[in-house]
Amino acid sequence: MKLLLIEDDQPTSSMLAELLVAQHYMVNLATDGQMGLELAREFTYDLILLDVTLPKMNGLSVCKHLRAEGYQCPILLLTANASSNERVMGLDAGANDYVVKPFDPPELLARVRALLRRDAATTSVLTWENVKLDTVSNEVTCNDESVRLTHKEYCLLELFLLNPKRIFSRSALLDRLWDFAEPPGEETVSTHIKCLRQKLKAAGAADLIETVYGLGYRLRTPVQAVEPPVLAFMEKQQDVKLQRAVTITSKAWNKYRDKILAQVTVIETTAQALTSAQLSPIDRQSAQQEAHKLAGSLGIFGFMAGSQIAQELEALLQPAVTLTDVQVQHIVELTASLRLMLEQPQTAPLTVETSAYAPLILMIDDDLMLAERVRIEAIAWGLRVEVATDLTVARKAIAQSPPNVILLDLNFPGAENGFMLLRELMQRSPKIPVLAFTGQGDLASRLEVVRLGGCVFLQKPLPTYEILKAVTDVLHQMQVSHHNRVLVVDDDGAIAANLEHLLQPFGVEVTGLSDPHQFWELLTVTMPNLLLLDLEMPGFDGVDLCQAVRSDPKWQQLAIVFLSTHTEAAAIERAFIAGADDYLSKAMTATELVTRIIHRLKRSGFQTE
Repeated sequence: MKLLLIEDDQPTSSMLAELLVAQHYMVNLATDGQMGLELAREFTYDLILLDVTLPKMNGLSVCKHLRAEGYQCPILLLTANASSNERVMGLDAGANDYVVKPFDPPELLARVRALLRRDAATTSVLTWENVKLDTVSNEVTCNDESVRLTHKEYCLLELFLLNPKRIFSRSALLDRLWDFAEPPGEETVSTHIKCLRQKLKAAGAADLIETVYGLGYRLRTPVQAVEPPVLAFMEKQQDVKLQRAVTITSKAWNKYRDKILAQVTVIETTAQALTSAQLSPIDRQSAQQEAHKLAGSLGIFGFMAGSQIAQELEALLQPAVTLTDVQVQHIVELTASLRLMLEQPQTAPLTVETSAYAPLILMIDDDLMLAERVRIEAIAWGLRVEVATDLTVARKAIAQSPPNVILLDLNFPGAENGFMLLRELMQRSPKIPVLAFTGQGDLASRLEVVRLGGCVFLQKPLPTYEILKAVTDVLHQMQVSHHNRVLVVDDDGAIAANLEHLLQPFGVEVTGLSDPHQFWELLTVTMPNLLLLDLEMPGFDGVDLCQAVRSDPKWQQLAIVFLSTHTEAAAIERAFIAGADDYLSKAMTATELVTRIIHRLKRSGFQTE
């Protein structure tokens, strides 16, 4: 297939062209809007990739001209502006889809494939176990019986079946399936997925949509794959394609590293001129343009933090902005941070993603240079690192994707400080280990951290190795404690409270959950080695949860015990058919109940204190 790439930034266009050629696409390149428009008029293309900010004619104008002339080729916009208004303007101009810079190369390739499939009249029937979706008749069946779905439910199912290995966040699903002009809240996505799951379950299908904690949703791997040959082939090739993208991007970084550093030099020169008030408007505009290009290209090469710095520099360097002395100094500091980040000798431009099961570290620190060093070196330790530069962002990150460990700086500008967040985390259940990491080394600060529940006190400055060593030590201690961890799921909160009172003297940590809808999220955070389930609960009952655990490769060996008031044979049989290891009655004496639970824990490596 023949593609037209209209992009003026040479490092970005070169890397994209190599990626696309490696996927067996023929690529023509245009470096300005006028040239791109002329090529599109002259030749036939299957897809156009169009940057929004272009010399001579911007991307939106190119798009409008082509659509006004009746041009039907799919157009994928590349934009550095993530605002809803920008996206609406692009779609109104006639674009079929958009990607916000910086973007992940494998995701961009997936968007290209999706647009090309959308334009082709395929008659494929998408299949997952006993569920079939006919993309021509728009009919969904389970066991050859029709399943009635709403428009959004159908689109969700089709999207997952077309992308069997991809994880979609709720925001990504909103972007793909909802109107940008009036986007609903992310909870709308959860509601539609819940309804889709319930309808398919009622029709006799297993739960085909898997929740990947902290990331989103994806298609669960079927027990017996019965995929069409084309989709099966695509799935087998995905790892190869990803590795190919990694190799190509690494080569492109080595090729264009000096050019990108030269762009940083332009901004550095501008920053120095700002400090002496000797900067011309033309030089300032030139520096802003370089920052704009870096904001897009750095993310593609894997420097997400660098891309964020470039975006901030672009905003500060706008000609209309009157800079204060503080802002000028901030520009100097940001530019220095950017150069340091890009000149790190061990920095890998793009690496294969760390496993989604790798421990997640939330680093709450406004020192971007330090955060980037920790993030990069953590990859070699098998850790994932997310960075929050203020406490508000940190609270949102903890609520949306609870980390395994928090690395917390105690000093932040403004009224709030790290001690306030530490105090809040002490009240949270389940507890998240917190390592205090600060320049305050006085005894009072150390004692306050201990009093508020912090597990380790680290004083800045400290080598990155020492930081990550402390983190892994805490993770190891957590792993040991998991041998004595029990998750109790019962809509009666008193049950978990009573079990905690009974089992605590034996060194067993008990976490209670009264809302089964939050089960999977809490399971992945607490990582228990014994699961206690009530049989009957609103929404999802114990049998549902047991079956979900047994169908997951990561959790299928977890010990599961039912604890219920129902003692009739039919209820017990249901539990064991679902995969229970044991069935206990709530009418048992406390001594007998503790004995049975400890006995089950010993099979999972119970450790005495």
